[in-house]
Amino acid sequence: MSPSVGSAEARPLRGLRRVRAAGRPIAQTAAAAGLAWFVAHVAFGYERPFFASVAAVITLGTTLGQRGRRAVEMVLGVAVGIVVADAIILVIGVGAWQIVLVTALAMSAALSLGGSAVLVNQAAVSAILVATIQPPTAGLTPDRFFHAVIGGAVALLVGQVLFPLDPLATVMRAAGPVFDGLGDALARTSRALAAGDRGEAEAALLDARAIDAPVRTLHDALAVARETARLSPIRRGARDRLGPYADAAAQVDLAVRNTRVLARASIAVVSGGRPAPTALSEAVADLARGVRGLGAQLVGADRLDATRRLALDAVARTGELFPDARTLAVSRVVGQVRSTVIDLLRGSGMDLETAQRTLEDATGPPGERG
Repeated sequence: MSPSVGSAEARPLRGLRRVRAAGRPIAQTAAAAGLAWFVAHVAFGYERPFFASVAAVITLGTTLGQRGRRAVEMVLGVAVGIVVADAIILVIGVGAWQIVLVTALAMSAALSLGGSAVLVNQAAVSAILVATIQPPTAGLTPDRFFHAVIGGAVALLVGQVLFPLDPLATVMRAAGPVFDGLGDALARTSRALAAGDRGEAEAALLDARAIDAPVRTLHDALAVARETARLSPIRRGARDRLGPYADAAAQVDLAVRNTRVLARASIAVVSGGRPAPTALSEAVADLARGVRGLGAQLVGADRLDATRRLALDAVARTGELFPDARTLAVSRVVGQVRSTVIDLLRGSGMDLETAQRTLEDATGPPGERG
């Protein structure tokens, strides 16, 4: 089978997996759109509550962890857009230049109120919808504003109360790529040090830089998990269990920065094409295993002491190199190993003082500590 045929057959499968992965958000959004229309039409008697469904969809599509605040901003944006468009279109009618005018005025009004990008953009969209799809015919009316309020409220009800996401599952999914990426970058750095391969060390630095996006995703996931656990009655039990993830995420930020510095220093170590001391490459390999162990620990698939043991093995291996290192470059790598060990120990639940004391006590051959 040719690569092109295989690729063509794989595309529908990838598309199906993406749809399956997004199944819950799609169901949430569709249910909220229909329910918003139903509530506005049946409970409040509005004949065509177009903005109710639109507001529900927009609210559920806002940034994770910020739906409550963004829902308020969205409703305010709708209000600004509707008021501006209703007032202007009644006077000057509908047309291309009128749309230019109402869009500019709606955005300016939202900005003058100190609006965020969400509020400003929603004011523009609402003004355009009013001007093109539902232009006013009988004077100003607050109905469309109330449609938006209903839609935003229904979206929060659906997303936070009726069908909330599983906070822990959300964070676990986001944490995996972070720990995998960090472990891969450290493992690649270890291989570069062992082989004296500058190209591999440079590739490891690129891998370390690429972790920033997954880290942002993890922080977003933590934000939505906290919001869901706080607002959803059936998810409040997850609040205490989110603490270790938040602590680990804070330390991962530092570990990522330390890994980048370590990778840059490793480039200098192998720039002459000579392998680094074996203890150094093995210490970095221990760090890679420790990072993966911390990720496994957070999902309950590994014991707490495994991560700490690997971290302490890493620092013990470097004992013969620090502080009497042969070169400044080796010394820099050793220093970053020690800094990353601190991050791992704190990510595993230690406070800073205990982690520092434990690191200083980590003497003797690797693997002989209890």
